[in-house]
Amino acid sequence: MSLYNISEYKNRPLVNSYPLEKKGKKSDSIAMENGRAVIFTGGLGPKADRVKAVIEEAEITVAADSGWDLAVSMDVVPDYYIGDMDSITDHEGLKALTDERRMIHPVDKDYSDTELSIKFLEERNYRDIVLIGGGGGRIDHLLALTSLFSRTEKPAEWYTAAEHIIYTDENFTFPCKTGQTLSFFSATGDKASVTTRGAKWELNDFKLDAVNYSLSNTAVGTRVEVKVHFGAVLIMINYLSL
Repeated sequence: MSLYNISEYKNRPLVNSYPLEKKGKKSDSIAMENGRAVIFTGGLGPKADRVKAVIEEAEITVAADSGWDLAVSMDVVPDYYIGDMDSITDHEGLKALTDERRMIHPVDKDYSDTELSIKFLEERNYRDIVLIGGGGGRIDHLLALTSLFSRTEKPAEWYTAAEHIIYTDENFTFPCKTGQTLSFFSATGDKASVTTRGAKWELNDFKLDAVNYSLSNTAVGTRVEVKVHFGAVLIMINYLSL
């Protein structure tokens, strides 16, 4: 759970290690993947009820700088704050966290606060990472967030104020509403190929790359099936189109 009363909050354990799975009788071990993690990032986010279940399922929540303000607007106190404090407004509320949970970085640095948050989670073996926020605002920030999906350390999903974005490199079926707008892009800019079932304009082994994409398709039912022949795909589901 990630919906907390601030007075109860400081008793939550720090996430400073991850479980290990032993292989046979050997002393060697490999890291097991942890569960879902949520990063709140700056920019416009969805309505709280749209991501309530996602947040409640998360094992850990992280605020990337002004993502703290977005989380607080949803009545969530993140487990950790990572950032340079150049855009957060709720400085007083940040005092709810102990020093170990507040990771302050200089403004002049090589990585964005969201990138640092992803690295923090990856180092603790979280792979199912969901971004919340990041919509609207500066186009360079939007492009920077989108580029995260082409990296080794990447989010699995992203919720903005207008859409739900899903990364997949395997067959995938998702629920939707009739008439909902759907778009499909290559996740990395490299070649990918998809076939759909449940869209108004079905894609059949449709090739995606840096310049070819499927924009403003439409769901004809309550679920869409996507077969990924090769490559990685971003599925963009617009929930303001209804």
